[in-house]
Amino acid sequence: MRVTGEAAAAALAQLAEARRTLSGRVLAATLSSVRDLDIAEESTADAFLLAVQTWPEQGVPRSVEAWLITAAKRRAIDRVRRAQVARRALITMTGGWSGTTAGADSTVEAAVVGDDDLRMVVLCCDPRIPEVDQVALTLRLACGISTAAIAAAHRVSTPTMAARLTRAKAKLAAAGPQLDLPDDATVDRRLPAVARVVHLAFTLGHTAADGDELTDEDLADRADYLARVLHAARPADPDLTALHALVLLTRARAAGRFDAAGQQVLLADADRRLWDRELIRRGLDLLVPFAAGGRGPMVAQALVAAEHARAADLASTDWPRILRLYDEILSADPAPGFAVGRCVALSHLRGPYAALADLDEVMGPAGLQRDPYAHAARARFLTDLGRDAEAALAWAEAARHGRTTAEKDFFGSRGVGGDVRAHSAVQDIQRKHSRNTDGT
Repeated sequence: MRVTGEAAAAALAQLAEARRTLSGRVLAATLSSVRDLDIAEESTADAFLLAVQTWPEQGVPRSVEAWLITAAKRRAIDRVRRAQVARRALITMTGGWSGTTAGADSTVEAAVVGDDDLRMVVLCCDPRIPEVDQVALTLRLACGISTAAIAAAHRVSTPTMAARLTRAKAKLAAAGPQLDLPDDATVDRRLPAVARVVHLAFTLGHTAADGDELTDEDLADRADYLARVLHAARPADPDLTALHALVLLTRARAAGRFDAAGQQVLLADADRRLWDRELIRRGLDLLVPFAAGGRGPMVAQALVAAEHARAADLASTDWPRILRLYDEILSADPAPGFAVGRCVALSHLRGPYAALADLDEVMGPAGLQRDPYAHAARARFLTDLGRDAEAALAWAEAARHGRTTAEKDFFGSRGVGGDVRAHSAVQDIQRKHSRNTDGT
């Protein structure tokens, strides 16, 4: 069948959507059949590759999900058969055949659980695996993100990330023939970790950790999709409800993150008229049962986002409540990013001097020396205190530790190109440093 270029492009667009929404489900269905994570993962990748090769020419199948699952299972069967042939050959070479192995076909048609997306993420959140590797494994297995992209997001080399993923999968595979998607009791027990890991994955997409662009929309879309389906699978769970609300409220403000020239802007400079009010309404509705707080760090994070979303401007933001919510979050999860958020809230309540003192106190212990947004917050506090030269240096540090080209450009422009007074002050410092070095 001859297809037009337009039809081929449409097929590839549908395939991209399928990759975003169905990767985890296809992998889960294949894993249910073969009980081997490596084979299931490789076979799922094969199925999407086959789609790339055939859909533009032959058209998109009527049932995309069924087509992909069938293709993945067939590839899995081929891999199992090849492994069996190799094993038989090895046994023959070493002295003879000692038994029989059940055919792959006998297990391939095992039933697929209804909420495979949830169970696949829960499988990745195995407590035997460090959380940072749980995130990587979720991105790889549930979202279908390439190892190279995950490595970039975590700022490690691709071989390093590949080794970490291999170790993580080996721990899962230690269950041997019993490896399967988790049961309901396991799912319920791991839901807080699941919500945390999916939010970390979304954060890596919302603010990219590498490359030229500030955001990784593909990764954010996949994590957004997971947040939605996980909430649909467990609508009464507070963490998954808060996760869904947090993603909605964050994405609602996406259009205000950039100015007309496409450059990043800070919250203080955001045009709030561009915010998506429908997404905000949906996010706030989800949080009505948790208005009093006290339901854990994920709910508290969503309530912080809600306060920003409902405020008409920076001045009318309920900073006292945001500060209390950050205290609640940090008491349960002392992550460095939350410490920066608390300092920003503190600056609006008690002024830049108190906020700077608080931030400088936690920079070292919280490991914030390489965090660009911690340096950016310092720069803002120093600017408000009139210490322009130090502010410029802080902006320069923010730019130096920026993870993307967009971040480096933005912070760099704030420190030098965007502030003539700071530029002049930095030159003064550099001249003094040069004189000291030269002994003049």
